[in-house]
Amino acid sequence: MPTNALTTGRSTLILGMSAALSVAACADLGADTGADESAGLASTNGLASTNGLASTNGFASINGLASTNGLASTNGLASTNGLSLWNGLASTNGLASTNGLMTTDGGRKTIAYLVRCALAANDTLVKQDENGVSYTFGGGLGLCPQWKNGSIANDRTCQNMLSACMMAFVNTSGVHVPIWLDSESPMIGWGTSPNYPKQEGTFFGNILTTGNLSNIGMPNTTAPVAFFCEGAGITAGVVAGRLGAGGSSPFVNPYGTNVQCGASSWVTRGPISTGQTAPDGFKSACTSGFCFQNGEPITVWRNPSYMPTFDSSYRYGLAPMHVTGMSMDVVNGSTNSGTPIQQYTTWGGDTQKFAIVKSGPSSNWQIALKTNPNKCVGPTGLSTANGTRLEVQDCNGSNYQAWTVTADANTGAFVVKNVASNRCLEVAFGNPAPGALMQLYDCNGLGQQKFKVSATY
Repeated sequence: MPTNALTTGRSTLILGMSAALSVAACADLGADTGADESAGLASTNGLASTNGLASTNGFASINGLASTNGLASTNGLASTNGLSLWNGLASTNGLASTNGLMTTDGGRKTIAYLVRCALAANDTLVKQDENGVSYTFGGGLGLCPQWKNGSIANDRTCQNMLSACMMAFVNTSGVHVPIWLDSESPMIGWGTSPNYPKQEGTFFGNILTTGNLSNIGMPNTTAPVAFFCEGAGITAGVVAGRLGAGGSSPFVNPYGTNVQCGASSWVTRGPISTGQTAPDGFKSACTSGFCFQNGEPITVWRNPSYMPTFDSSYRYGLAPMHVTGMSMDVVNGSTNSGTPIQQYTTWGGDTQKFAIVKSGPSSNWQIALKTNPNKCVGPTGLSTANGTRLEVQDCNGSNYQAWTVTADANTGAFVVKNVASNRCLEVAFGNPAPGALMQLYDCNGLGQQKFKVSATY
């Protein structure tokens, strides 16, 4: 089948088109050469809310790692999703074709991230779905290459490193966020980059299985467990497109709310790069049951001013921040041109789901209806004036239907600005009521112009 290829400094990442993941940039995977930019890894997260941990295990059901495609609600990532820790991924008993993850778009996206964490950048995994269609998943970090052909059921380090890697790639909006990874693992290494100045947090745990982990030397830990501690550059656990954004976070800080990793006596610091005050990452992160170490904790750095990238396979919901329980919506679900765009009580239907796809320059997007992708959101009468209402229109690729989207790091929300008018999308006058219409207005930073984003299919 066709593939996308992204050439990095060392190798090529190959991703099947139907499971493609947009990678912002990749750096040299370098050995553990010390605290500088020669190691560490630039990548992109984007494993969204429909591929996550379910609420029955104490994780958020609508955000993070969803119960139907990703990590099973009662059995972790493995077992009920056609995935086994006892067999290699390349075998039919290690990753099934006829049931579980390989049979859905969301499941295959989860597998794409899992393979990216497990296999090296010069390796791939080819699997078929239940219809015999082949998908090629590209490796990346090489944290657990032995899983391709062998068991990792008793490999604690492998399980824990893969878990931290998957958690680092999760976000709650489905927006691709450029990140920088640091770890004591030589496959990632220590080292920071000036392009990623904020230490977001450190991830550790085991989300691959369920139950007591005595068999891998963790008798006081019951999986799945997903931990993080807060980085020195991020406050209140809220980052646009990441922790706490779009709803509750699927991760738990075992050291307390808003406790930074470096402030906890349970955490051992790694090296500090020149010019930094915070360590590149952390050698160990302990809980009451176990100390995660030897590369098992993975630290994420980021730039809060990043340019978000939307995934063409997702359909997005936009919830204004000035009121709870509301979403952007098409009046009466109509796809007729001229139908107003409104705010309405969130109910999760297709009339509240939009494709956000490229429009011209790389920084511009158009907002199309899920119910008819040939219909776009645009200003009534092609007006650019304050108070112009928004409506359904035939997609035409013009700047009137083009938008820029920027992250608001303090709230975990996004601001959507119309290219033609240079004015922001907002709920008219901040009206909290269902049926309030969407309009263009001078950008002012108020809550009616900030939207939490969530992803589905």
